[in-house]
Amino acid sequence: MVTDRRERRRKRPYLEHYPEKGKPAQRVVLHRLPFTMRRSSEADHTVYSQQVSSFHAEIVAAGEGFSVRDLGSTNGTFVNGDKVDEAPLKPGDILHVAHEELRFGIGRTRSAPEVTLTSVDDRQQQIIRESNDLGRILAARALYPVYQPIVQLTDGAVVGYESLARIDPQRGGDYGVGDILRIASERGYGAQLSRMMREVSLENLPQGPGRVFFNLHRLEMDEPEHLADSFRAMAAGMGPDQTAVLEIHEGAVTDLGKMASIRNQLRSLGVGLAYDDFGAGQSRLMELVDVPPDIIKLDMALIRDIDRHAKRRDLVKALVAVMRAMEVEVLAEGIEREGEAQVCLEIGCQLGQGYYWGKPAPLR
Repeated sequence: MVTDRRERRRKRPYLEHYPEKGKPAQRVVLHRLPFTMRRSSEADHTVYSQQVSSFHAEIVAAGEGFSVRDLGSTNGTFVNGDKVDEAPLKPGDILHVAHEELRFGIGRTRSAPEVTLTSVDDRQQQIIRESNDLGRILAARALYPVYQPIVQLTDGAVVGYESLARIDPQRGGDYGVGDILRIASERGYGAQLSRMMREVSLENLPQGPGRVFFNLHRLEMDEPEHLADSFRAMAAGMGPDQTAVLEIHEGAVTDLGKMASIRNQLRSLGVGLAYDDFGAGQSRLMELVDVPPDIIKLDMALIRDIDRHAKRRDLVKALVAVMRAMEVEVLAEGIEREGEAQVCLEIGCQLGQGYYWGKPAPLR
């Protein structure tokens, strides 16, 4: 009995992390609670990153167990890939604070042996691997820009490009852009990655007149100080006779006051506003009326095989008529065949985009 009590007394909560790739894990014992994690030498565990808030997170006692509590940090605290305000911790859980992964455990307070990923379950292995890869991509700016042409439907003339980005496989691994955006969003870096994608594109813009469309991540709308800088950078980065257009997904267009402010900022800089993927989900007709954009991009789900579906054609034609009456330019996305392009022209769309004219590709 005495031995059991002593054994329990020697067990303490701890965090394990890998300070350097290829080096043994280090164990940080939580000798006192609350245990603070922040960007300060006064913290119980200091994380040297500008992504960490001055007061980021703490681990506290919760009944007979433990919980992690976010302290209102800017980028959030994550447990097993999920953003949390407060969450219970169990041995094996993976915490993310900035780019650092910390594995929570309870055990003896002796020095930690080297811990390999085989001691963690498959999901946790995936979280660690993805987080490490994301950190490497952000640190190395392992992106390259690609551009998809936007054409005038009347004659097929290229009048602009949508600026996109891809992961450089040599520096960032074999990730699709959708996957890495998901990973970044889950870990609180979606806005940062989106800004970086625009920055990379601005460094290598197409030559000649026309419009360049840039995408905005929904999380960026919660960071007005960064938004203003991004808007100015887009406006300043345009060449002669070029105009920047900011695309906002229709699902993010929910706050009319915020949208009106964004539109006014953009117009003051000569930057256009487009609502992207319109019709993909719950179409924001009220926002369209109250805060009309310069351009509506009809989602490819509406356009695909539109020449073969009379009812859908009639529906889209009615939508286009409303938009044209409001002096909103209409762009049809996802056009892959001549028949689709012809119908889009006939029902009033002015612009087109899709594989029919070209896939997203680097500039030659």
